[in-house]
Amino acid sequence: MAQTLNVFLVNQAGDLSGRFDDSHRKTCAATLKTYFDAIIKSVARYNAVDVKWDGKQGDPTAFDFVCYVLTSQKGSIVAKKGSGGSLGISGSTMLATADKTMISEVYLQQIVQNGDPRGNATANRETLVANCILHELAHNLLDASTPIVTDVHKLQKGVILRDTDTRPLTGTDAPNEVDNGAVRGGFGRRTSGVKQFVGEMPT
Repeated sequence: MAQTLNVFLVNQAGDLSGRFDDSHRKTCAATLKTYFDAIIKSVARYNAVDVKWDGKQGDPTAFDFVCYVLTSQKGSIVAKKGSGGSLGISGSTMLATADKTMISEVYLQQIVQNGDPRGNATANRETLVANCILHELAHNLLDASTPIVTDVHKLQKGVILRDTDTRPLTGTDAPNEVDNGAVRGGFGRRTSGVKQFVGEMPT
């Protein structure tokens, strides 16, 4: 029986002094929903998408996604719980060493204010945050655990799924069919899902 793909966004960044407030968060969630609506069209497991900012620890299943929205790398859960290695500029995804659950996180101040706490918000901030979240969730599904389905940074002709270290994502980028097809392939291959790290979600 088909189920809803739930994408749980966990806000630990507050509202960046009004630069990413509740209305921005709602727009960001709606944008992500549009992205995943297009992705799941030919995925038998899912018939709907729900992106929410108010999930609790007991909510996610292995067939859902969780992404932590942090102020900066300083609060990194990946750094605390992950298996080592360097953090990404705008976000990171890694297996937790203790329970082998998947941690995805993005750094809001870097994305919205280019890392400057006093900086002005970038244009199209909601779309840019959604793009960075989709990029991390692609790692979550495709290449942050073995066997690797698709190496996200080596995908050719993807817009969101590509090497972002040399050319960061922008607020005018949007996923194309190459991105969507890669994520669809991941849903097809990960038949038992990917268990998500829920330890920093509200109880």
